[in-house]
Amino acid sequence: MTNFWRTAILPRIAAGLLALCAGSAWSYSCNMSAGGTGVLLDTYNAAQDSNGTVTLNCTRSSAEATTLTYRIKADNGLNYSTQRRARLGTSGNYMGYWLQRGTTVGGSATCANATNWLEPATGNTNVITGTLNFGTSLSASAVWGYCVRLPSVNIISYFFASAGIYTDTVYIYAQYPGVDGGALTPEVPLNYTIGVKEQCVFNSFPTSLNFNYTSFSPTAQTDTEVFNLRCSSDLPWTVAVSPSTSTALGLNYTVGIAPASGTGTGANQPITLTGTMPAGQTGTCALGSCAAKVVHTVTITY
Repeated sequence: MTNFWRTAILPRIAAGLLALCAGSAWSYSCNMSAGGTGVLLDTYNAAQDSNGTVTLNCTRSSAEATTLTYRIKADNGLNYSTQRRARLGTSGNYMGYWLQRGTTVGGSATCANATNWLEPATGNTNVITGTLNFGTSLSASAVWGYCVRLPSVNIISYFFASAGIYTDTVYIYAQYPGVDGGALTPEVPLNYTIGVKEQCVFNSFPTSLNFNYTSFSPTAQTDTEVFNLRCSSDLPWTVAVSPSTSTALGLNYTVGIAPASGTGTGANQPITLTGTMPAGQTGTCALGSCAAKVVHTVTITY
Protein backbone atom coordinates (compact mmCIF):
# COMPACT_ATOMS: atom_id res chain seq x y z
CA MET A 1 0.00 0.00 0.00
CA THR A 2 1.18 3.52 -0.71
CA ASN A 3 0.54 6.39 1.64
CA PHE A 4 -0.41 9.17 -0.75
CA TRP A 5 0.11 11.79 1.91
CA ARG A 6 3.18 13.34 0.37
CA THR A 7 5.36 16.18 1.46
CA ALA A 8 7.71 18.43 -0.45
CA ILE A 9 11.28 19.46 0.16
CA LEU A 10 12.35 22.77 -1.30
CA PRO A 11 16.04 23.13 -2.15
CA ARG A 12 17.05 26.76 -2.36
CA ILE A 13 20.11 27.25 -4.50
CA ALA A 14 22.08 30.45 -4.82
CA ALA A 15 24.83 31.00 -7.34
CA GLY A 16 27.32 33.81 -7.69
CA LEU A 17 28.52 36.39 -5.20
CA LEU A 18 26.62 38.18 -2.47
CA ALA A 19 24.64 41.16 -3.68
CA LEU A 20 24.96 44.61 -2.14
CA CYS A 21 21.56 46.28 -1.79
CA ALA A 22 20.71 49.87 -1.07
CA GLY A 23 17.35 51.55 -0.68
CA SER A 24 15.02 53.42 1.57
CA ALA A 25 13.98 52.22 5.00
CA TRP A 26 11.13 49.73 5.29
CA SER A 27 9.00 48.58 8.20
CA TYR A 28 8.35 45.23 9.85
CA SER A 29 7.68 42.18 7.69
CA CYS A 30 6.77 38.78 9.16
CA ASN A 31 5.94 35.27 8.01
CA MET A 32 5.16 31.92 9.59
CA SER A 33 6.45 28.43 8.93
CA ALA A 34 5.00 25.20 10.26
CA GLY A 35 5.66 21.53 9.90
CA GLY A 36 3.16 18.83 10.65
CA THR A 37 2.85 15.68 12.66
CA GLY A 38 1.20 12.29 12.64
CA VAL A 39 0.38 9.37 14.93
CA LEU A 40 -0.74 5.76 14.72
CA LEU A 41 -3.90 4.33 16.20
CA ASP A 42 -3.02 0.66 16.42
CA THR A 43 -4.07 0.05 20.02
CA TYR A 44 -6.87 1.04 22.39
CA ASN A 45 -7.20 2.58 25.86
CA ALA A 46 -4.20 4.85 25.29
CA ALA A 47 -4.06 8.45 24.07
CA GLN A 48 -1.68 9.12 21.18
CA ASP A 49 0.30 12.37 21.59
CA SER A 50 2.61 14.09 19.13
CA ASN A 51 4.54 17.36 19.32
CA GLY A 52 5.60 19.85 16.65
CA THR A 53 6.75 23.43 16.26
CA VAL A 54 5.85 26.60 14.39
CA THR A 55 8.22 29.50 13.74
CA LEU A 56 7.62 33.23 13.40
CA ASN A 57 10.27 35.12 11.38
CA CYS A 58 10.31 38.92 11.25
CA THR A 59 12.54 41.62 9.78
CA ARG A 60 12.62 45.34 10.45
CA SER A 61 14.27 48.48 9.16
CA SER A 62 16.82 50.30 11.26
CA ALA A 63 14.21 53.01 11.82
CA GLU A 64 11.82 50.64 13.62
CA ALA A 65 11.71 49.84 17.33
CA THR A 66 13.78 46.88 18.56
CA THR A 67 10.78 45.03 20.04
CA LEU A 68 7.61 43.77 18.39
CA THR A 69 4.62 42.09 20.04
CA TYR A 70 2.69 39.37 18.23
CA ARG A 71 -0.14 36.84 18.38
CA ILE A 72 -0.19 33.45 16.65
CA LYS A 73 -3.61 31.98 15.85
CA ALA A 74 -4.90 28.62 14.57
CA ASP A 75 -8.14 28.10 12.67
CA ASN A 76 -10.58 25.21 13.18
CA GLY A 77 -9.22 23.00 10.40
CA LEU A 78 -11.09 21.51 7.47
CA ASN A 79 -13.47 19.16 9.27
CA TYR A 80 -14.60 20.99 12.40
CA SER A 81 -17.78 19.93 14.22
CA THR A 82 -17.75 20.87 17.94
CA GLN A 83 -14.03 19.98 17.84
CA ARG A 84 -11.30 19.57 15.22
CA ARG A 85 -11.45 16.28 13.34
CA ALA A 86 -9.32 14.29 10.92
CA ARG A 87 -11.14 12.68 8.00
CA LEU A 88 -10.64 9.42 6.13
CA GLY A 89 -10.42 10.56 2.51
CA THR A 90 -13.79 11.84 1.33
CA SER A 91 -15.74 9.43 3.52
CA GLY A 92 -17.96 10.19 6.48
CA ASN A 93 -15.44 8.67 8.90
CA TYR A 94 -13.81 11.12 11.32
CA MET A 95 -11.62 11.13 14.40
CA GLY A 96 -11.67 14.06 16.81
CA TYR A 97 -8.46 15.41 18.33
CA TRP A 98 -7.22 18.14 20.69
CA LEU A 99 -4.68 20.86 19.87
CA GLN A 100 -2.68 22.51 22.67
CA ARG A 101 -0.40 25.52 22.19
CA GLY A 102 2.84 26.05 24.04
CA THR A 103 2.74 28.58 26.87
CA THR A 104 6.39 29.64 26.75
CA VAL A 105 8.62 30.33 23.77
CA GLY A 106 11.09 27.58 22.95
CA GLY A 107 9.28 24.73 21.21
CA SER A 108 7.68 22.70 24.00
CA ALA A 109 4.01 22.09 24.76
CA THR A 110 2.05 19.83 27.08
CA CYS A 111 -0.81 17.61 25.94
CA ALA A 112 -4.35 17.52 27.31
CA ASN A 113 -7.91 16.46 26.55
CA ALA A 114 -8.81 20.01 25.60
CA THR A 115 -8.03 22.66 23.01
CA ASN A 116 -6.43 26.01 23.87
CA TRP A 117 -5.27 27.26 20.46
CA LEU A 118 -7.90 29.06 18.39
CA GLU A 119 -8.41 32.23 16.32
CA PRO A 120 -10.60 34.70 18.24
CA ALA A 121 -11.52 37.81 16.26
CA THR A 122 -10.20 40.01 19.06
CA GLY A 123 -8.14 39.69 22.20
CA ASN A 124 -5.53 37.24 23.44
CA THR A 125 -7.69 34.36 24.68
CA ASN A 126 -6.54 30.95 23.37
CA VAL A 127 -3.73 32.36 21.20
CA ILE A 128 0.05 32.36 21.43
CA THR A 129 1.41 35.75 22.51
CA GLY A 130 4.95 37.03 22.77
CA THR A 131 7.44 39.79 22.07
CA LEU A 132 10.35 39.64 19.63
CA ASN A 133 13.53 41.34 20.80
CA PHE A 134 15.68 42.34 17.83
CA GLY A 135 18.49 44.00 19.78
CA THR A 136 20.81 45.45 17.16
CA SER A 137 19.76 42.89 14.54
CA LEU A 138 17.34 43.55 11.70
CA SER A 139 15.79 40.08 12.01
CA ALA A 140 14.36 37.98 14.82
CA SER A 141 12.43 34.74 15.19
CA ALA A 142 10.51 32.76 17.77
CA VAL A 143 9.83 29.03 17.89
CA TRP A 144 6.70 27.79 19.63
CA GLY A 145 5.62 24.24 20.34
CA TYR A 146 2.26 22.56 20.08
CA CYS A 147 0.87 19.14 21.01
CA VAL A 148 -1.82 17.19 19.19
CA ARG A 149 -3.64 14.51 21.18
CA LEU A 150 -5.71 11.73 19.69
CA PRO A 151 -7.86 10.64 22.66
CA SER A 152 -7.91 7.01 23.71
CA VAL A 153 -10.67 4.78 22.36
CA ASN A 154 -12.17 1.68 23.94
CA ILE A 155 -11.78 -1.76 22.42
CA ILE A 156 -15.20 -1.67 20.75
CA SER A 157 -14.55 1.68 19.06
CA TYR A 158 -11.12 0.49 17.96
CA PHE A 159 -12.49 -2.76 16.55
CA PHE A 160 -15.08 -0.95 14.42
CA ALA A 161 -12.81 1.94 13.34
CA SER A 162 -12.26 2.04 9.57
CA ALA A 163 -8.61 1.43 8.68
CA GLY A 164 -6.73 4.01 6.64
CA ILE A 165 -5.14 7.46 6.71
CA TYR A 166 -7.14 10.26 8.34
CA THR A 167 -5.98 13.83 7.71
CA ASP A 168 -6.73 17.40 8.67
CA THR A 169 -5.10 20.75 7.95
CA VAL A 170 -5.14 23.62 10.44
CA TYR A 171 -4.05 26.99 9.06
CA ILE A 172 -1.99 29.23 11.32
CA TYR A 173 -0.98 32.85 11.03
CA ALA A 174 0.48 35.66 13.12
CA GLN A 175 -0.74 39.16 13.91
CA TYR A 176 1.86 41.88 14.50
CA PRO A 177 1.93 43.93 16.54
CA GLY A 178 -0.17 41.76 18.83
CA VAL A 179 -3.18 44.05 18.98
CA ASP A 180 -6.57 44.10 17.28
CA GLY A 181 -5.99 45.56 13.83
CA GLY A 182 -2.36 44.44 13.62
CA ALA A 183 -0.98 43.21 10.29
CA LEU A 184 -1.51 39.53 9.43
CA THR A 185 0.98 37.10 7.96
CA PRO A 186 -0.10 34.76 5.16
CA GLU A 187 -1.65 31.53 6.45
CA VAL A 188 0.50 28.38 6.43
CA PRO A 189 -0.73 24.79 6.82
CA LEU A 190 -0.15 22.62 9.87
CA ASN A 191 -0.89 19.09 8.66
CA TYR A 192 -2.06 16.31 10.98
CA THR A 193 -2.25 12.63 10.00
CA ILE A 194 -3.65 9.59 11.82
CA GLY A 195 -2.83 6.10 10.59
CA VAL A 196 -5.45 3.61 11.79
CA LYS A 197 -4.52 -0.10 11.89
CA GLU A 198 -1.36 -1.20 10.07
CA GLN A 199 -0.32 2.11 8.56
CA CYS A 200 2.68 4.40 8.12
CA VAL A 201 2.65 8.17 8.72
CA PHE A 202 5.05 11.08 8.75
CA ASN A 203 5.46 11.91 12.44
CA SER A 204 7.50 14.93 11.36
CA PHE A 205 7.76 16.29 7.85
CA PRO A 206 10.82 17.11 5.73
CA THR A 207 10.99 20.83 5.10
CA SER A 208 13.89 22.05 2.96
CA LEU A 209 17.42 21.40 1.77
CA ASN A 210 19.47 24.55 1.29
CA PHE A 211 22.55 25.15 -0.84
CA ASN A 212 24.63 28.33 -0.91
CA TYR A 213 26.79 27.77 -3.96
CA THR A 214 29.37 30.05 -5.55
CA SER A 215 30.13 29.52 -9.23
CA PHE A 216 33.16 27.25 -9.78
CA SER A 217 33.04 26.16 -6.13
CA PRO A 218 36.14 24.04 -5.44
CA THR A 219 34.19 21.79 -3.07
CA ALA A 220 30.85 20.05 -3.24
CA GLN A 221 27.99 21.54 -1.25
CA THR A 222 25.86 19.24 0.91
CA ASP A 223 22.88 19.63 3.22
CA THR A 224 20.83 17.16 5.25
CA GLU A 225 17.29 17.05 6.61
CA VAL A 226 15.99 14.51 9.12
CA PHE A 227 12.33 13.57 9.48
CA ASN A 228 10.55 10.85 11.44
CA LEU A 229 8.60 7.96 10.00
CA ARG A 230 6.19 6.02 12.24
CA CYS A 231 4.91 2.62 11.08
CA SER A 232 2.92 -0.09 12.83
CA SER A 233 4.97 -2.85 14.45
CA ASP A 234 6.37 -5.48 12.05
CA LEU A 235 5.06 -3.62 8.99
CA PRO A 236 7.68 -3.50 6.17
CA TRP A 237 8.10 -0.10 4.51
CA THR A 238 10.11 1.70 1.86
CA VAL A 239 10.61 5.43 1.29
CA ALA A 240 11.66 7.20 -1.90
CA VAL A 241 12.31 10.75 -3.04
CA SER A 242 11.36 11.96 -6.51
CA PRO A 243 13.08 13.28 -8.49
CA SER A 244 16.38 12.08 -7.07
CA THR A 245 18.36 14.30 -9.47
CA SER A 246 17.58 17.79 -10.68
CA THR A 247 19.01 21.08 -11.91
CA ALA A 248 18.49 24.63 -10.65
CA LEU A 249 20.12 27.70 -12.18
CA GLY A 250 22.21 25.35 -14.30
CA LEU A 251 23.57 23.59 -11.21
CA ASN A 252 23.13 19.82 -11.03
CA TYR A 253 22.46 18.12 -7.70
CA THR A 254 21.23 14.85 -6.24
CA VAL A 255 18.97 13.98 -3.30
CA GLY A 256 19.48 10.69 -1.48
CA ILE A 257 17.47 9.04 1.28
CA ALA A 258 18.61 6.64 4.01
CA PRO A 259 17.55 4.20 5.19
CA ALA A 260 15.36 3.50 2.19
CA SER A 261 13.57 0.55 3.77
CA GLY A 262 12.87 -1.03 7.12
CA THR A 263 10.30 -2.60 9.39
CA GLY A 264 7.93 -0.64 11.60
CA THR A 265 8.31 -0.59 15.36
CA GLY A 266 5.29 1.52 16.31
CA ALA A 267 7.71 4.28 17.33
CA ASN A 268 9.53 7.00 15.41
CA GLN A 269 12.23 5.94 12.97
CA PRO A 270 14.52 8.74 11.70
CA ILE A 271 15.07 9.11 7.95
CA THR A 272 17.79 11.35 6.50
CA LEU A 273 17.63 13.21 3.19
CA THR A 274 21.01 14.29 1.82
CA GLY A 275 21.41 16.81 -0.97
CA THR A 276 24.72 17.03 -2.84
CA MET A 277 25.75 19.67 -5.36
CA PRO A 278 29.07 18.72 -7.03
CA ALA A 279 32.03 21.09 -7.21
CA GLY A 280 33.21 23.00 -10.27
CA GLN A 281 29.87 23.99 -11.79
CA THR A 282 29.39 27.32 -13.55
CA GLY A 283 25.63 27.70 -13.33
CA THR A 284 23.54 30.20 -15.27
CA CYS A 285 23.27 33.05 -12.78
CA ALA A 286 24.21 36.30 -14.54
CA LEU A 287 23.55 38.58 -11.56
CA GLY A 288 25.30 39.17 -8.28
CA SER A 289 23.11 36.51 -6.70
CA CYS A 290 20.24 34.28 -7.77
CA ALA A 291 17.84 31.89 -6.06
CA ALA A 292 15.61 29.04 -7.15
CA LYS A 293 13.28 26.43 -5.67
CA VAL A 294 12.70 22.87 -6.81
CA VAL A 295 9.99 20.68 -5.26
CA HIS A 296 10.70 17.03 -4.46
CA THR A 297 8.19 14.48 -3.17
CA VAL A 298 8.80 11.89 -0.46
CA THR A 299 6.56 8.80 -0.63
CA ILE A 300 6.08 5.95 1.86
CA THR A 301 5.11 2.54 0.48
CA TYR A 302 4.06 -0.30 2.77
